Amino acid sequence: MAEGAALTPAQIDAAIAFNNGRHAASWITLAAMVLKYPANLIPAVDARFVELVADFQEKAIGPGAGNGKIDPRTEAHLGIVHPRALDAVARARAIMRRGGILFDSWGNDLRDNDMDWDADGPSEQGFADGDHSGRRGRSRIYPRFNVVRGTYGKLGWRRNRSVTVTTTDEVQEIEGPFEYLVCADVVSRAYQQAGVMQKTTQSTEVLIYRFSKVGYVWRRTERYPSSFLPGDLVATLSSHIGHSGIVVEATSTESVPTVFELPGPSTMVDEGKYDPTETNDVRIGPWSKRHLLANAQVNYLGRILHSKLP
Repeated sequence: MAEGAALTPAQIDAAIAFNNGRHAASWITLAAMVLKYPANLIPAVDARFVELVADFQEKAIGPGAGNGKIDPRTEAHLGIVHPRALDAVARARAIMRRGGILFDSWGNDLRDNDMDWDADGPSEQGFADGDHSGRRGRSRIYPRFNVVRGTYGKLGWRRNRSVTVTTTDEVQEIEGPFEYLVCADVVSRAYQQAGVMQKTTQSTEVLIYRFSKVGYVWRRTERYPSSFLPGDLVATLSSHIGHSGIVVEATSTESVPTVFELPGPSTMVDEGKYDPTETNDVRIGPWSKRHLLANAQVNYLGRILHSKLP
């Protein structure tokens, strides 16, 4: 619509009613602080307040966005970190410290997951990612796995990499226990433990949908806010196949975020960082899908909102 000074009396009245009807006084106080509303007037919602909101919308969201109403998109752009977002980061760090989580991709992880002394052998082929994390009646917990010494080629997403496994014995047993999970498993677990969502999921698509119920989700085709914030959800999704992570520290959305995630073997091989003898595939580091950051069609960013999750 317009900057604050250009709002009509009718638009101001509508914005005051909207904001009073949508948000509790505690939330208005937080918004007012971000907008630099006079401290002695907080938490009043008046013409001056909605004009500040409209000015912010025009600057942060884009020309024509100014209406003075703090809707979910505007609230998300305000960038007020929810306590449960910070808790989700703490839960994610705890999950990583505990370890014992392996990416559930038995056919290409260079591990002898079923202990038949044949890494990625015939008995480990034909399974979808996530098949060994409680689906089809299988246990989620496995006591150990083997690695078999040797050099393995045609690995990574481009099938042009090799990995050499060096062990003292031809076959080395790695003691667990271990859980075989996928990316959305660990991300949704951290959010569940923080009280952001009730259930875990193996699907990034489902995770994005559930997150939208407690927050705001941008597609890259929209105008992202200026910063990633701790506890934000980052995800890629194309043809129902995706990857997800949790931002652990604030950084510009023009930069690669530092995230908690569970990347698969192909991704790690492409990065030159894959070691099948490792006992934990969960990591905190640069977003593994950073090469997709410019692709507006597949990237998503989610932020928990105070108005949706008190």
